[in-house]
Amino acid sequence: MAPLDEYRKKRDFRRTPEPAGQVSASPGEGGGLFVVHKHATQRLHFDLRLEQDGVLRSWAVPKGPSLDPGEKRLAVEVEDHPLEYGEFEGVIPEDEYGGGTVMLWDRGHWRPRKKPSDDRLDFELEGHKLTGAWTLVRMSGERSDDGKNWLLIKRSDESGANDATDAADTVDASVITGRTMREIASDRDAIWTAKGSQSPSRPQAPDAGRLAGSRKRGLAADPQPQLASLVDEAPVGDDWLHEIKFDGYRILARLEREGDELTARLLSRNGKDWTDRFAKLAPVLARLPADSALVDGEVVAFSADGSSSFRRLQEALSEGRTGHLVYQAFDLLYLGGYDLTATPLLERKRALAGLLAGASLGGSGTVRVTDHQVGKGPAFFEQACGLGLEGIISKRRDAPYRPGRGKDWVKVKCTRQEELLIGGFSDPSGSRAGFGALLLGGYDESGKLVYAGKVGTGFSDRHLRELHGRLRELEVAEAPFDSAPSGRGVHWVRPVLVAEVEFTEWTRDGALRHPSFRGLREDREPEEIRMPAAMSVSKRTKAGSGNSKRDEGVESGKPVGERSERRPRKGEAQVAGVRLSSPDRVLYPEQGVTKLALAQYYEDIAEWILPHLANRPLSLVRCPQGREKQCFFQKHPDEALAKDTARVEIEESDGPAPYLYARTLADIVSLVQAGVLELHVWGSRVDDVERPDILVFDLDPAPDVPWSEMLRAVRELRDRLAELGLESFPRTTGGKGLHLVVPLERGPRWDEAKEFAHAVAKAHESDDRRRITTNMSKAKRRGKIFLDYLRNGRGATAIASYSTRSREGAPVAVPVRWDELGGAMRADRYDISNLRRRLAALRSDPWAEFDEARRPLTKKMLARVGPK
Repeated sequence: MAPLDEYRKKRDFRRTPEPAGQVSASPGEGGGLFVVHKHATQRLHFDLRLEQDGVLRSWAVPKGPSLDPGEKRLAVEVEDHPLEYGEFEGVIPEDEYGGGTVMLWDRGHWRPRKKPSDDRLDFELEGHKLTGAWTLVRMSGERSDDGKNWLLIKRSDESGANDATDAADTVDASVITGRTMREIASDRDAIWTAKGSQSPSRPQAPDAGRLAGSRKRGLAADPQPQLASLVDEAPVGDDWLHEIKFDGYRILARLEREGDELTARLLSRNGKDWTDRFAKLAPVLARLPADSALVDGEVVAFSADGSSSFRRLQEALSEGRTGHLVYQAFDLLYLGGYDLTATPLLERKRALAGLLAGASLGGSGTVRVTDHQVGKGPAFFEQACGLGLEGIISKRRDAPYRPGRGKDWVKVKCTRQEELLIGGFSDPSGSRAGFGALLLGGYDESGKLVYAGKVGTGFSDRHLRELHGRLRELEVAEAPFDSAPSGRGVHWVRPVLVAEVEFTEWTRDGALRHPSFRGLREDREPEEIRMPAAMSVSKRTKAGSGNSKRDEGVESGKPVGERSERRPRKGEAQVAGVRLSSPDRVLYPEQGVTKLALAQYYEDIAEWILPHLANRPLSLVRCPQGREKQCFFQKHPDEALAKDTARVEIEESDGPAPYLYARTLADIVSLVQAGVLELHVWGSRVDDVERPDILVFDLDPAPDVPWSEMLRAVRELRDRLAELGLESFPRTTGGKGLHLVVPLERGPRWDEAKEFAHAVAKAHESDDRRRITTNMSKAKRRGKIFLDYLRNGRGATAIASYSTRSREGAPVAVPVRWDELGGAMRADRYDISNLRRRLAALRSDPWAEFDEARRPLTKKMLARVGPK
């Protein structure tokens, strides 16, 4: 029997909307499309479909997939379906086979974890709702039902994406139209009957008149947005839904038909028409299948790791390169002559998903629907901060849309940010162009402009040049602040420009601490800018609040945040008692990170980095003029490095040679003063340099290796090491790859450690030669992951945890938990601008068990190493 014969035999395609389909070209054993349908026939159930051999191999799962590791669910194998079924959603007539409502509940891609067999399939799903590992196993014995009965088993994985117990507990709406089962059944837009005609190929716009609370009225000419109130904690309970807070410009898209054309106007938060600024977005929105609509959303620019970046957005607007910008739509306020502001939020969001799906929008293109999570607000917030994101927006799921600021929408931020007026600027020092710092403030309750401190970092060369030109045009003779700061080289300006800054806390005297410039807010009016009522330090935003353990004998130097009372000379700054010359020298031009900002970064994370760095010999990457200028690798200290930084003599082939090592925060800041951008450590400590206490396996992918393959490879290496009795801990490198770090009890010498690491790497290569190589030659590494074991030789080093890298964007090497190492993670996920958010969100050190996991390296282990 041909693959689809049974499927076609059961259906009358003159009556059913299901596609007849055909067998497609097979993608081989590498996985492909997966679909989960929710099917209300005689009994409600889920259908799991996996693309295999040119069809969708299908199983009916009565209770739906479990998301609880180890849980087993019955899965009854049914006839193969055509690949076109992956687009199907609608209603099958009751007197037809499978009659009832069908929702396209989830869709994405699957890949095998092991080579499939006739009786077992181990696989991973990456969908909108389901992400992680499962196994399908054919049952035998009395319950086998002639081989049709299988068990669907949820496996433990590190994605951390699904925290419900059952699929039925997740968002109950279609992934392509946003409709519920009831809405699909009542719309009946995909039913065929004997008298009917073919269902539309695309979902149509929802009928706004049938939505609860909709009212027939005209489209407002000057719509006002609903705003969120800032709170300290995410709300609890299923009455709330939660969205990622995007870092962009709030935009209302007003669509209205003029003659035969639908035109879109893009309006900023303060009512300015910004259609011309986002000229490439307007025609895309005009494709929506409606005569009139009002959509609420945010225009954002995405970084490579998938997070939104206000800096990238500002640069795109400044340079006129807006083609890559995305409109994240999250609300629908008006549609087809009906005002929807009284419609409950969840219904509005479903209608929005249906509207965008009708124009083939809403996925990964220029206009996208914003996903949400119902309930579990605190966990959602913690996850967002752990990924270094800005924060979340929480909204009452049944509330109407109310313009202005209220309590139905609240925002919780992972870091402290403030919008303040620019009241002046200072002259630059050293080789810096433009200006040195911006002087900032906000209005108090009496209407006086109160000084809030200055910001001197976060400016790219373009910022310094262009903003300085605008400031010079605004210069005035007198200070606009009620109490002006003193100092030479200060220029006052009319306070009409609004700057957004990120900072760590307010000082006791009401000034910003460690501020960094994020950009100008052209969507805010100057008179709206107020000083915050409370300027106390939030425990949530103090970096380093986790429970990291210090190694015995490690000194933190001065407590985090404490400053020496010695005053620096003119043109200098001081951190942890170390004087910094040229503190405003830009080391990372893309982010405008200065020498002072880098020193303050290490000051903020001192208790996190020192346990991994202290008392280990160092090799350094120095870029004295910044990362874009000359950089060089340095093993031995010279006159440019602080003389009071600790040194240890290590025997080399031509005699003893000095190496630096750090003991305190002051030692690290001294290295920053010398232009050090990367800190590389030995696998041993200075008290016994010949016996390593860690192993490092470096997984370095070729450019064409997908991230999913990196995750697979690193997990398999973890499992191999675990079989040998060794626990490993993952670390992002700030580059392309990942490190696996293995804690050891001191005992083996360098040659033994290297021999063991080599044997493990070769065994791993032998098991997967198609994807793993230990050959350093780049010509031999195409399509493969280079497994580098050479970092375990005497004198070899690896980047230190929490060290910056001399790469674009100031990325950082960061220890992570295994359950964080999923699709949302990347090797360069964290940089010095978002790492503090992550650390503030952590409940404990990701490597809290590192020291407890130390094991001796034995000859028995070496004997057991070999291909599986």
